[in-house]
Amino acid sequence: MDGKAKLRVKEALVAHLEAHLRATDAAVGREGSAARLDPDSSFSVDDQSQSDQAGDLGGLYEDVAERQHGTVAQAESIDFAPTSEIRPGAIVVLDDNHYVVGVVSSPFECDGVTYEGMTTDAPLYAALKNLRSGDTFTFAATEHRIDSVY
Repeated sequence: MDGKAKLRVKEALVAHLEAHLRATDAAVGREGSAARLDPDSSFSVDDQSQSDQAGDLGGLYEDVAERQHGTVAQAESIDFAPTSEIRPGAIVVLDDNHYVVGVVSSPFECDGVTYEGMTTDAPLYAALKNLRSGDTFTFAATEHRIDSVY
């Protein structure tokens, strides 16, 4: 995998994270709208209860959106230069799974390959840090071999 291919993976990762962020932002808007009651209208106790619940959900979505904004910024700032050792910005192939190191992400596709984000807080990253292609390590009582590092 060359530098251009890694940049395509980074772009796909950022686009994937931004899509999740847009969906969360839309949920914040929906819940915020549902939480507003017209003060000039009369409303029932049920209306007030539903408004309160929507407001609570909106607050939770806002917290999620704030974390997602941070995740997008983190993904954009990671150095995706080619590397031979596992560090943030590395792409690791392990047991036929592809990981992008440095940011948490659900699976996403790029050039027909499925990738998943791996945060540096993950226990697996602690076992992989600074290893290289061909190295072996033990994780969860199982020995693994690193297929590739890009």
